[in-house]
Amino acid sequence: GWEICETPWTVQSLWWHYRYSMDREFLRRRAFEPMREAVRFLAAYMRRPEAHGPAWGDDRYHIFPTVVPELHGLSPGLRLNRDCLVDLTLTKFLFQAYVQACQFLQLEQQEFETLRSVREILEHFPPYPTAPSRAGTVFVSVAGEDSETVYNTPNPLMTVFPGEDHGLHSPPAEVQTLVNTWKNQRNEGGNELVFLNLQAARLGLLDLEKFKRQVAYCTLPNGTCADKVLQVHGRYDDSTPYDYMGRMGVWFENFSLPAVINECLLQSYPGPLRLFPNWPKNSNASFKTLRAVGAFLVSAEISAGQVKWIELLAEAGGRLEIINPWPGPVRVA
Repeated sequence: GWEICETPWTVQSLWWHYRYSMDREFLRRRAFEPMREAVRFLAAYMRRPEAHGPAWGDDRYHIFPTVVPELHGLSPGLRLNRDCLVDLTLTKFLFQAYVQACQFLQLEQQEFETLRSVREILEHFPPYPTAPSRAGTVFVSVAGEDSETVYNTPNPLMTVFPGEDHGLHSPPAEVQTLVNTWKNQRNEGGNELVFLNLQAARLGLLDLEKFKRQVAYCTLPNGTCADKVLQVHGRYDDSTPYDYMGRMGVWFENFSLPAVINECLLQSYPGPLRLFPNWPKNSNASFKTLRAVGAFLVSAEISAGQVKWIELLAEAGGRLEIINPWPGPVRVA
């Protein structure tokens, strides 16, 4: 309940549903109201005198107090309880989604006051926290945190997933910080099987063979996957049973494992379609009707390191952008 990120996270999938289906009636009748209420709470929370003003020494609107997911708790002086990376990225995601939803539904006059507040906050939004490390500058879960922190949930790359603010589309300097973060991040094993590997896939850094070994390691006798211990120095020590989480039942979050492979084959969350962004060039593959942002169903094949063809079905019409996987011009049939 202390994690402010849970508010935008709760309604995030409503916006995903709209973006991947383009179902405007769903947005109007079911998604918009809970999104708007979450936005109003977050905007009011960030505009409180305790979270903005001269005491902060800047003109930004802060998320304070809050707690990093599954880490730190309440720290002395609340030193590690402000502007957590996951709070920032998910709040920004929801604010931007709300602005777009108001445009799509032609509610800008009706939502004028909330929109003005949201836009002002976005113009004075805190930066994502970083820290020096042996790998270079990296993102961390909260300002003041040691870059050698061992995480349970993969907090430092949440701007990639679920925040969707960063990825292969980011400027080169930002991509380098993301790569440094991936190389430096230490995860003990707890909520990472989908989370951490999906972040890597979105950066084109996932080793698929290593991923398959981890899935095999985490597979239970009933065919589902738990999360198993990966390292010590966080919550675990050398006496922790590797499979202790497997005794607690089914871990339903891991039912989304196929999403990791999907992101290796096709990415669309920034808007343009990117084909085979994390697929080994020496491995042939094809897929059929993967759903992309914009309500496009996409099929494609890669062979001998080359994309052979792309086929698309538009369920809702609208603008389509594809990052050209070929060196020359494209023929549309």
